[in-house]
Amino acid sequence: MAPKKGAVKPKKTSLKKVGTEARRDEEWVPSRTREAELNRLVEAGVLPNRVTAGWRPALGEPFPTPHTDEVVVFEDYFWRGLGFPVHPFLRDLLDLWVVSLCNIHPNTILHISIFIHFCEAFLGILPHFNLFRYLFWLKKRGGGGSKVVGGVYLQLRDGMVGEYLTVPLNTSLKN
Repeated sequence: MAPKKGAVKPKKTSLKKVGTEARRDEEWVPSRTREAELNRLVEAGVLPNRVTAGWRPALGEPFPTPHTDEVVVFEDYFWRGLGFPVHPFLRDLLDLWVVSLCNIHPNTILHISIFIHFCEAFLGILPHFNLFRYLFWLKKRGGGGSKVVGGVYLQLRDGMVGEYLTVPLNTSLKN
């Protein structure tokens, strides 16, 4: 049946856009981070002070809304070795993987930090991408994977457990 004359066609909605918005609502909860929590990180020595780093609390934001000169990070990242400015190796990995810092799991930050330190302090070389790829592979959580909130993480390749450092990892981010 042909549409009536003068009838307005409904706007086409991109499934990709709808899917992204739905996932954002499903995966994010409003931020509970207050300035006091960030100051505790400063006192513990894992976060530079506000004047140096330019951080701001995100209390109440329904999902991360960074300004153009900001990056979204989580407290657990700092406890696992993230520091600013970030190492060029980490920046290169994020570019290669086409993910933002908030997309990777905090244990991945720990793995990358240890790998960088292992290369520079023990091997006496700059972190080498081919060695990194030999040891690790990037995995998406839950098959299809999420590109939001820690949805991608590193895993040692098969057979590498005995070849690399043993690293105890947190299994829960609630602690």
